[in-house]
Amino acid sequence: MKTFIRACAFVVSLAFPAISVDAASGKGQEPHARAFELPGHEPIGKPSDGSLFDRTVEITIKETASGYMLFEPDAIHIESGSVVRFVISNLGALDHEFFLGSFSEVAEHKQWMRDHPDMQHDDPNAVTVQSGQSAELIWEFTDILNLEFVCLLTGHREAGMWGVIMVHDHLAPKSEG
Repeated sequence: MKTFIRACAFVVSLAFPAISVDAASGKGQEPHARAFELPGHEPIGKPSDGSLFDRTVEITIKETASGYMLFEPDAIHIESGSVVRFVISNLGALDHEFFLGSFSEVAEHKQWMRDHPDMQHDDPNAVTVQSGQSAELIWEFTDILNLEFVCLLTGHREAGMWGVIMVHDHLAPKSEG
């Protein structure tokens, strides 16, 4: 019995430094909250004040009878330096979110949402879109990169709610008639 108690005490003593390291490092806090402002984080651009924008991208949220949940379109090309107004319309029966982030940020956010399913967003790179409603997000794309937009409410990404934004320094010329 003494050996068992010592073994338990030893295991607990190993856990305390790990807990304090997590607290000091900021782990356990929302990994996506204003991540675009953190040093060393992938640059995904920045929120815009909304007074001027170069382009409006309309995105529709749909739910299918077979259980898929979709963004249409799910692939968007944007020219670097553009300010884009996203207008997201939810035609589905469920509430959804539109979260814009780097692939690594989305992976962290996904895990956070699993652990905190009732979390409400108040981030400039995310909006909640109620069933039958529309929402706007205005974003300045300052860097050339690929990033993701996604709904990370439990099970929604797995049901198909994700898309990719490709930010270029050029776009193909429009074809003439």
